[in-house]
Amino acid sequence: MLKLIFITSWIALHPVHVTLMSVEYSSEIKGFNVFLKVYYDDFLSDFGTLKGGASVPDLSKPDPGSGKRISEYLKQRVRIFDGETDLQLELVDFTLAENELKLNLFCRMKKNSNVITIRNEILTDIYRDQTNLVILNYGSFEEGVKLTPEKREYSFNVKK
Repeated sequence: MLKLIFITSWIALHPVHVTLMSVEYSSEIKGFNVFLKVYYDDFLSDFGTLKGGASVPDLSKPDPGSGKRISEYLKQRVRIFDGETDLQLELVDFTLAENELKLNLFCRMKKNSNVITIRNEILTDIYRDQTNLVILNYGSFEEGVKLTPEKREYSFNVKK
C-alpha cells in the first residue's frame, strides 16, 4: 500500500515531457502539412531559453505579434529537410486550450526526395526525459519515431 502511494505521488509530481508532431505530404500544395502539439507550460519554459532573448508570448490573450514569435521559436527548434534542402516552416494558425498548444504549419518542397529528415529539439536542452514523437506520412509511406535529447533528428527513407 505504501509503495502504491509513493508511486502515485511520484507520477503526479513528475510531469510527462512529450510533444507530438505529424508531418503529412500533400500533393495539392506540393509540400507538407505539419501538426505540432506541446504543453503550453513546457513551451513557455523552452521559449525562455531561445537565443536572442525574445519576449515570451502570452498566448492566453490576443496579441498580433504572437505568430511571429512562435515562428522564431520554431526556426530554432524544428527543421524539415528534403534531401539537403532546408524547408521553411510557415505558421498557419495555432490554438491554446487546456494547457495544450496546437500548431498548424506547412512547408513547400522544391523537388521530391528519397530522404526526408526531421529535427525536433523542443525541450531537449531542458528535460533529460523529453520525448518528441514524430509521424511522417509521404504517399504510401508512413513511419513514426521517438526523438530524445540524445537523438534529435531522424532521416526517413521514403522511396515512392
